[in-house]
Amino acid sequence: MQVIGSKKLTEQELSIRIFSDGFSFSTPNSQKRVVTRGGESLRDALEQAFQKNGLLQPDYDEVNVYSEFPSTRIPLDEFRSEEAQALYRLTFGDDSLPGMRMHYEMLPALEIIEVFVLDAGIEDLILSHYPQATVHSFFGQLMNRMYVYEKRHRDELHRLYAYHNGQHLFLFSYEKGRLAFANSFEASDLNTQVYYLLYAWKQLGMRQRRDVCVLLDGDEDLRNELQKYIVHISCV
Repeated sequence: MQVIGSKKLTEQELSIRIFSDGFSFSTPNSQKRVVTRGGESLRDALEQAFQKNGLLQPDYDEVNVYSEFPSTRIPLDEFRSEEAQALYRLTFGDDSLPGMRMHYEMLPALEIIEVFVLDAGIEDLILSHYPQATVHSFFGQLMNRMYVYEKRHRDELHRLYAYHNGQHLFLFSYEKGRLAFANSFEASDLNTQVYYLLYAWKQLGMRQRRDVCVLLDGDEDLRNELQKYIVHISCV
């Protein structure tokens, strides 16, 4: 499911998502996900995918790159660009930055700055083929997209949004039109996903029989397990 952006791809648009263990790309006519195996280089696998799938045309009107490496966020009025690297290292540890390139993205509707990284070798490869490429945080764009979804539902229900990419569970929620909570957790197995989701649900004071858990990746196993604890679960 295409969960990023607010419009369909144009005829000359390429969308690339980068995960820690693979990547996916979308054009108006195709969508494919590749997971690297063993000692395979993510950069080499991406270069091969460009060649094999006919993506190396120079005339894309728009190329968007979405990093799914962990991100953090800072209120707009507290952000200082010179402090971004130190804050990221403090949040994710000293080993989170080697080989990575720092980015930050303003999300005015949410009144935050999303701070994130992308593998520098991957970014340089993409830019060598597509100098016009723009780098985004996937999670920041996801929160933006769901903020629009949230505004369409003029009710008093609270929603906890959950996205799982195989290694990390990203959870976020809004309250009174503002981002109230956003955090990611290492959660590769089902039990850990359920634990963190229910922990966040409880900490946010969400109501078991009224509020809604919104799954953004259509994970049926997670949905079936959560139905033991939460009445209203939807997939977007």
